Amino acid sequence: MTKVPEIVVASGKGGTGKTTLSSFLISSLSLDGYMIVGVDADVEAPDLVIGLGEGKETSRESIFDSSIAVINYDKCSLCEECYRACTYGAIKWLDKPIITQELCEGCGVCKFVCPDDAISLVNTKTGDIIVKETKYAKVVLGELEIGRKHSGKLVDLLRDKARGLANDSDLIIIDAAAGTGCPVISSIVGSDYLLVVVEPTNQSLVGAGKVIDIGKHFNIPTGLVVNKYDLNRDFIDFIKKWSDEKGISVLGFIPYDKVVVESYVKLIPLIEYVPNSNVVRKLLEIREKLMNELKIRGVLG
Repeated sequence: MTKVPEIVVASGKGGTGKTTLSSFLISSLSLDGYMIVGVDADVEAPDLVIGLGEGKETSRESIFDSSIAVINYDKCSLCEECYRACTYGAIKWLDKPIITQELCEGCGVCKFVCPDDAISLVNTKTGDIIVKETKYAKVVLGELEIGRKHSGKLVDLLRDKARGLANDSDLIIIDAAAGTGCPVISSIVGSDYLLVVVEPTNQSLVGAGKVIDIGKHFNIPTGLVVNKYDLNRDFIDFIKKWSDEKGISVLGFIPYDKVVVESYVKLIPLIEYVPNSNVVRKLLEIREKLMNELKIRGVLG
């Protein structure tokens, strides 16, 4: 089976317009006849489907691959060994050891140090894998259970699910989480192209630089998109120099426009809400440069 190319849109920080770009690529490519599968890899706050005008849930699967510690008080001698050993603060002492499940990492240290064999590890729910059908594409998203930490593993499972749905598709487009943590790394590893979105601020470049370094570590070709560039035009030359030093090509600049927020609130993707606007024209230019990059690199036929 031929591998379907996977494109990751990431940012290094929240609020840069990453999901705006992801949803635009999915909706506009779909309208042009491409078969797309979307992945919302922000399992703590998924919102890609909102950018696509909502969708109908077609499947939900619960994942149980996390562990938490449980104490058998009939065996417990109140020695306090588990309380002293827990570095995550998940065990409180209130006349006896009490485990706060939301803080437990399931590392098993408490079980190891317990002289009474009173602690066991039990499987618990990590979260759900959900598939939603939108007008433009199927979107795979996850909902991490409150207090669970295995977001990177859940993203891996989301990508596996998307691959299973993408047999006849042209592209899988992954909307990564903000930041540079485990879910972002899990989104990037094994992908075919990394698209990093920045704003014209120092803070945005710091986060983006870390994401670019992750891409370089895994030899993922990377492009840069500057959003809201016209809010700080004096910073653009610095961004161009910065991207040159990083060896990253700039695929385009998106202007600030309040219609972006309006389309999101009204659940109408930009490509249909304001198809003749300047912001859509710039997004289409970025899309074409991206598709050309993918063809030049042999990612797309």
